[in-house]
Amino acid sequence: MVVVGLGNILRKDDAVGIVAAVALKDLDLPGVCVVAGVAEPLSLLDAWSGARLAVVIDGTVSSPPTPGYIRRCSVGDVVDSCGALSSHTVDIGRTYALGKALGNRVPDELVVFTIDIAATDHGIGLTPQVARAIPDVIGMAVDEINRNWH
Repeated sequence: MVVVGLGNILRKDDAVGIVAAVALKDLDLPGVCVVAGVAEPLSLLDAWSGARLAVVIDGTVSSPPTPGYIRRCSVGDVVDSCGALSSHTVDIGRTYALGKALGNRVPDELVVFTIDIAATDHGIGLTPQVARAIPDVIGMAVDEINRNWH
């Protein structure tokens, strides 16, 4: 199993996926590889290939934004809403579709947690609303891992 934190640590709330992944790595969960600091979804192809479960955590820009709001998305949600779940040039859905086309370079199961973000300008540190979502998304990710562990 793999957990991937997407984002940019130098773009305030866009670092939320990385911050959550680092916190999950600190839990030292057996059988779970944690990859923090993936800046572009295309890098997911290497991170999740061959995984039974991939949990991806990423900040998203919504309109109107509800900073700190967490969504759980399945592979169907991600593929069906290409372009709507990411602040990146190539989103997770398109990356998943590309992975399928390249000879099944996708995980057996994909769960994406998006967290609404507010500030993406240059700087370090999460806004308080987004920072408060970290413990909740960690708990949700651990629940997914536990469900797939047995």
